[in-house]
Amino acid sequence: MSVTIHSKVVELDHLIPRVVDHDREDSDVENLIPWVFQQSDTADEGDSTFSWPDGDTNFHLFFNELSSYRAELEAYGVYHASKRTITMPRKSWRIAGRERFRYFINSQCILSRLLLEGIYLSLDDVQAWNLDCKVRFTTSPREVKYTIGGTRYVTRLEGAAVIGPRDQYLPIITFTGWFPGQTWEQYLIEILSAMLGQMTQNLDILKTGFQDREVFVVGFHGPYLHIVRGFFPKDLIARVHAEGYAGNEVFHLEFTRGYYLWSKGDWLDATRALTRLLRYLLGVQR
Repeated sequence: MSVTIHSKVVELDHLIPRVVDHDREDSDVENLIPWVFQQSDTADEGDSTFSWPDGDTNFHLFFNELSSYRAELEAYGVYHASKRTITMPRKSWRIAGRERFRYFINSQCILSRLLLEGIYLSLDDVQAWNLDCKVRFTTSPREVKYTIGGTRYVTRLEGAAVIGPRDQYLPIITFTGWFPGQTWEQYLIEILSAMLGQMTQNLDILKTGFQDREVFVVGFHGPYLHIVRGFFPKDLIARVHAEGYAGNEVFHLEFTRGYYLWSKGDWLDATRALTRLLRYLLGVQR
């Protein structure tokens, strides 16, 4: 099964609607400045910025993990725009070279989980507004099946922010990772497969039938964190589920710019984007 994917970087205001006023969003971001960026504009473990004071645990574990991640990195980045025709594998994790980097991919998902969980816990009004719908964050891989034109495919969601009862798995944000030597086509497969799996899981649990769906993924590519949005019209979902993809099927994936989280400026922009994403998905507009 081959599809064409267009991917491009877009402005945050285009990707995620702002559901609170500027002052509230600025306050969200201000509350998320960790100790390391109160001392310096860069999180450089070569100086004293990693000597965190006792009792200040705000994102301390995240930056320890980020330091470990940087030690493994080569400088890979996200292309600003691309168009690729790709063949979807029957099992998304059966990509050449991927299995030997499964722990490396998992470490990236742990970073995404720590970051999003820390942000979520800082948003007191979001938690209060959703007392019956707490968000949980997991990095335990989970296989999800979906059907395209009568053919069964399987994707493995490496981690997610999920809502609902613990006996359900209702992801609202999926985590992805990359591995050294991975082609851009393989990376797009990773993202699209995760989106299809997330969307199918939601359809199976919510029983809402075919509706327009937008799906969000958070993950790293090289040293950069990004948010990716995919939009799937209901007519496309219904047709693909029943008949499969047409020969000229085209999907559009929209990326934020890459956020280099060792930089204070990028940290501020990334936390603004992620707080906005959580508020948008959870419907907290106060």
